[in-house]
Amino acid sequence: MLWLLVPAAYLLGSFSAAYWAGRCKGIDLRQHGSGNLGATNAGRVLGGKWFAVVFLADVFKGALPVAAAKLLHGDAWLLIAVAAAAVLGHVFTCFHGFKGGKAVATSLGALIALVPIVAGLGFGVWLLAWTLGWTVFRATRSAAVGPASVIGALAIPPLRLLTEPAPWSAAQLPVTGFLIALAVLVIAKHHANIRQMFAKS
Repeated sequence: MLWLLVPAAYLLGSFSAAYWAGRCKGIDLRQHGSGNLGATNAGRVLGGKWFAVVFLADVFKGALPVAAAKLLHGDAWLLIAVAAAAVLGHVFTCFHGFKGGKAVATSLGALIALVPIVAGLGFGVWLLAWTLGWTVFRATRSAAVGPASVIGALAIPPLRLLTEPAPWSAAQLPVTGFLIALAVLVIAKHHANIRQMFAKS
């Protein structure tokens, strides 16, 4: 029965706070800004308040199902499956043509419940990179936020290696492998930002 948490996590992840935030303002975010159903585009189009609302909602939908699986004493594979389902639901939402966000906030939520120390340190790296990026590239918001998310994602696997005494042990390998896959997904979803950054360099 615990494995029912996996489809439940996908459905929760598929709930797009960005889409409904846009609807509250009478617009479809898929047709504005980057067209992405995530917190960054919500903030770009709707303002900073909506960025915060959508970001926190996306974090929550990543953290809740993983926390529930932990509370019910699910094993490592179940926790990973639930976390992956929530993130994939956000990226490929079944409610909006399988087009969603870029996995950053929902991944953070899943990591908070799965590996809280790594999540905290990774968020610190993202926040520092975002702050520096915004200072240098404040005229181009997407260029400031995109690379920060990539840097934060790149930091996750090394942080796992630094904080886990035996990251490649049989017990820890599933989580370590999942964090690497998650980092690859986030970076892949920001390929346009990466191309834009190199094009301007």
